[in-house]
Amino acid sequence: MRKLVWMLLAVSMVGFTSCDSDDDDWIDDGGQGSGGSDEGGVVTPSGSGTYADPWNVAAAKENQDTDYKFVKGFIVGQVPSGDLEEAQFEAPFSGTNVSGEPLTEGQNILIAATADEKNVNNCLVVQLNPGALRTGLNLITEGNAAKVLGKEVILQGNLEKYFGVVGMKSTSYAILVESSEEFGAIIDPDGDFNVPELLITDLRAMFQGSKITITEDKKIIGIVISDVVNNNVSSLRQIVVAAEDNSAGIVLYCSENNDSYLIGDKVEVRVKDLSLENFGGLLELNGVPLVNIRKVGTGTVTPRVTTVADVKNNSSVWQSTLVTVQGEYVPALSDGTFGSSNAATTNTIKDGNDEVNSYVSKFAKFCSTKVPTGTKSITGIVDCYKNTLQLNIRSEADIK
Repeated sequence: MRKLVWMLLAVSMVGFTSCDSDDDDWIDDGGQGSGGSDEGGVVTPSGSGTYADPWNVAAAKENQDTDYKFVKGFIVGQVPSGDLEEAQFEAPFSGTNVSGEPLTEGQNILIAATADEKNVNNCLVVQLNPGALRTGLNLITEGNAAKVLGKEVILQGNLEKYFGVVGMKSTSYAILVESSEEFGAIIDPDGDFNVPELLITDLRAMFQGSKITITEDKKIIGIVISDVVNNNVSSLRQIVVAAEDNSAGIVLYCSENNDSYLIGDKVEVRVKDLSLENFGGLLELNGVPLVNIRKVGTGTVTPRVTTVADVKNNSSVWQSTLVTVQGEYVPALSDGTFGSSNAATTNTIKDGNDEVNSYVSKFAKFCSTKVPTGTKSITGIVDCYKNTLQLNIRSEADIK
């Protein structure tokens, strides 16, 4: 396969010339970024969206809502926020996260038909998936801008709205044309899952304090224990899977919203080139394309019967697994409901003198339901938010 890819690339480079010359609402108001100009010709759409014949930027804009396509262009800048007016085309590049803290890695790039383009309306904004691709192509990391700015690149991703305008998301692969340096991996939508299994326990053990990109072509197998139907999840991109024996679990933070994988689904997840990182105390596989996941059956995970005290003592080992404790579920709201549709709610599970937080999303279907009173059997997923332990139920049925 690798040999075939390079043969196709070689063919595509013959006569490869550029022509002279669009989390996260970004309003296309016709404005320009810093240093913008009205210069830059409109190029004719070309290419077929394949590796050997990638679309140019004009063709990519005309072919939105298509997946796993290849696009070529020159890296010319980035957008540090959701504001079109703030597009950056020259170093130093910068940005802040949702908390207003400086970013150490850029999260997107702008590509265009020419290396000197400075009109953001002639560009395509490209989301950089976490992992090797974001680390290698972002413009904020020291030294990266000098390496990649103005360079021609071929990218694979899904063409869909990003920041509210035409763009590329879930970007999984890139190659710098001049140096042939590759980032990420080409995704085959009909890809082969016939690769060795990596136990979830061993996957978690690979994390040694700082994020890593997994280089081994392996897969994990587990049962989905999060419940997208009742929607008590912090993000629609989040799927929690646990080993069938509940020995370990992991959060999959997907590059797209999940509406396909339900509680009890047995899934395989290819992990090569994914980023394993700590997010506020929660270990995640970040930027997982849904095409890397496939359902292979159904299964049941039996919760570990324990106490709140033991959950607190074993939280790092039991994270993203199911536990059942005996205790009182104490609502935070005075009306006695699980939560509110206005904002997320943090309730408390009390077991004698021990207690633990329990999160309920404002989107949870049961948030307006009254909490049952008295000592109950409470099942939930061991979670962590901003380095604070949580035990989160999936639905009101988890309290009996």
